[in-house]
Order: sequence, then C-alpha cells, then structure tokens
Amino acid sequence: MNTFNTFRINIEEYYTGHKRKLPWRKDKPVAYEVWLSEIIMQQTRVAQGTPYYEKILAAFPNVETLASAPEDELLALWTGLGYYNRARNLQKGARQIVQEHDSKLPSTYKELLTIAGIGPYTAAAIASICFNEVIGVVDGNVYRVLSRYFGIDTPTNSSKGIKLFQEMANECIKGTSSPANYNQGIMEFGALHCTPKKPACLRCPIISECSAFQNGQTSELPVKLKKSKRNAKDFHFAVVQTAGKWALRKRDTKGIWAGLYEFPQLSSRPAHGHLLQDPIVHKLTHLDLTCHFWEVPQDLLSEPLIFYSKEEMTMLGMPIIIANFVENKLKPT
Repeated sequence: MNTFNTFRINIEEYYTGHKRKLPWRKDKPVAYEVWLSEIIMQQTRVAQGTPYYEKILAAFPNVETLASAPEDELLALWTGLGYYNRARNLQKGARQIVQEHDSKLPSTYKELLTIAGIGPYTAAAIASICFNEVIGVVDGNVYRVLSRYFGIDTPTNSSKGIKLFQEMANECIKGTSSPANYNQGIMEFGALHCTPKKPACLRCPIISECSAFQNGQTSELPVKLKKSKRNAKDFHFAVVQTAGKWALRKRDTKGIWAGLYEFPQLSSRPAHGHLLQDPIVHKLTHLDLTCHFWEVPQDLLSEPLIFYSKEEMTMLGMPIIIANFVENKLKPT
C-alpha cells in the first residue's frame, strides 16, 4: 500500500470516530446548504459562523429566496462576519443559478467554477460532499496537514505551492469510496487535531509517519511567504442626531465595506465636535483603522442626509464597528 493510500485510510478512520455534528452535515447533503456553510466558514471559525449559518438559512431557505432578497437584508444578517464581498458574491451566484441552472447548483467541479463567488476550494467541497466527485479540497487546514505529514516546505501562498498542494490533495483522495468523508476528514483533522499552535501530536494516530514530527519541524510547517507591511488609516465619523434619528450614508460598491451603511465621514478631526468615546482600532486583513466618533452639528456636513431610528438601523448591513457603536452608544435625546 502506497503512502497516499495509508494517509487517506487513516484520515477516513479519524473522521468516522471524531466528526462533529454540524447542521449542514446530513446523510443526504443539500447542495445549497453545503454551499452556504462553505462561504460563511471562509475566514471564520465554526463556532462563530454556525449561528450566522442558521439565521441566514432561516431567512433564505433555498437559492430562490436568496436570489430575490434585497441586498440590504442579506448584509444586515451578515453584519459581524466581515469580508462582506462573500455575501455579495453569494447572492450574485444565487441569481446566476436561478437564471442559468433552473435553481439547481451544478453537480460537477468544472461547472461549479463557472458560478460567481465559487472558487476551487468551494467547488471541490460541494462536488465531493454532495455529488461524490473524487477531487481533493485544499484550505488552510489541508495545507497544514499535508505540509506536516509529507514534510513539504514550499510556501502555501506561492503559485508553485498552490499547484503542488492541489496535486497532492488529488493524489491522496484517489481510490476512496467516499470523497465526502475523506475531504471532510482532513479538514476536521486539521481543525481539531493538527492545529496551528499546540497540535495534539502525542495523541496523533499518524505520528509514526508524520515527517514534521519525526524531524522536529512541527512548528516550522507549513511555510507562508511574508505579507506586505500593514497600513494604518484614521476614520472620523460624524454622528448627527435629530428627532431621535441619526444620519447614515451607504458606501459605494468599491473599497472596504462596499455597500454597507456608516455614519458620514469627515476628512479630518472637526474643529467643533465632541468625541463620543475613545478612538477604536479596528484591524482588517492588511489595514489598521483607527475610528473616531464625533458628535457634530448637522450644518457641518454638506452632503444630503438620510436619518434612521435605532430600530431601522438593525435592518441595515453595517461594519461591525459601526453596529457595535449603534448598539452600545446611541441614545435618543
């Protein structure tokens, strides 16, 4: 038995004994639900993402309701998850599926890649879990497990690494009778056992074959190319109230927080204004935002203003830092 087969069998056995009960894991998986879960769980821990999955599925139980929903309604439910383009692309994909595929998700990896917002990882997950296609998934967990087990030091975020790890994932899954179990198994193994920090090596069922453990490289693998230097920026928000309502503006469709609602922005610290709380640093992927909230008179702003009550604001998609400020600091006078 070759090394890839041994690895695959061990992973499938691990999954059989350790798989978590998750709402989208069913004996007969529903492709729409698996797709929704995969999009939500990108860049998100399962514990954090599951409540979002449940409330979004309750609001939009099928691809048709998601496709026809107002964008603001979806973004309001998404508030707090971040990476809001995921939500916009999810809805764009839903509309494409309704229009071009009779409201049914395509059943093959190749066809799934034609849907807006579905990349190689998500296409492989849906195709294998829902339609039994033999194709390997590659996410952060899979990179880590394969890198450590096989002792691969090629950077996972390099073009060479992306190609290499996909080829290895495809090689490992060959011969399986259950692509769903193998793919979910390796992701589960990485999430619960072969973790980024303090992996449970001494309780690992494949420790004797793990290159990283045998060579003392567990903390060194996987390798990633260093990211570019982080940038910093200040945002000054104008908090304007009248008759128990506050002014908000909807951002355009480009840049961070595209399409979300926020308080009007000032170009700099206002000459006349009251700081409503200490500045808050909000960390994005490559950017540190320092956000200042200023109570200012309405005539300080030249743009047309639309006012919303606190209750109306809960129906709008907002960056989490704005949503938290609304919930905790806004009180009508």
